Amino acid sequence: MGFNKLRIDYLFFGGTGFFLMMSVCTADFQDPTVFNQLYPSNGISNWTGLIGAIIGGSLLEVFGPSALLLAWLFIRINLHHPRRISRLSGAYYAFVLVFLLSIVHEIILRNHFIDSADLNYFWQNGYAGKLALGWIESSAYPVLYLAGVIGMFILSVLRMFHVLSPLPFISGFFSILYNLLSFIAGKISRPHTVDFPPSRQLTDFKHNLRIEEYPAS
Repeated sequence: MGFNKLRIDYLFFGGTGFFLMMSVCTADFQDPTVFNQLYPSNGISNWTGLIGAIIGGSLLEVFGPSALLLAWLFIRINLHHPRRISRLSGAYYAFVLVFLLSIVHEIILRNHFIDSADLNYFWQNGYAGKLALGWIESSAYPVLYLAGVIGMFILSVLRMFHVLSPLPFISGFFSILYNLLSFIAGKISRPHTVDFPPSRQLTDFKHNLRIEEYPAS
């Protein structure tokens, strides 16, 4: 069994998605981002280093906690995307869904369903949701635009329903684990030994061979 059965694409996209997820989960408000170029004196707090701090912190500042969904959708679109939706279309609906979730999150905070004063940096909403909801509230027909947002959200969920399901990813993970363990077991297993016949059978075989070579006259 070779490494080609370990699915290099799973390792690459899965590793990249895990890096993206960790960069968002361990983001810190003191780390540098696109909107904050100041380097903290006590070093980077993000577990993925400077690059992860910039990527994860920037996504968190733009989309809020819904940015974490991007990591999952990145893995699903590249590894288990259904045939009915292309990668480009999947990426489009992924960003639309995350953007709409940031608006929903802003609505929850604006109506004080959650006390924003008790929220840490990760759960604060991003700029996208704040600007979008502010524009909707200042428009001439806020109810109509809000209904449009809800409709787009439902459409995005329906289009991404199969992509959002974690079952294929879990199946793929165990498939990789099985192939990896089988590969390792094949490398460390003992060489195949030849089973020799018992001594009595070997003696009978020699006796029969001697009779065939020297037949009775």
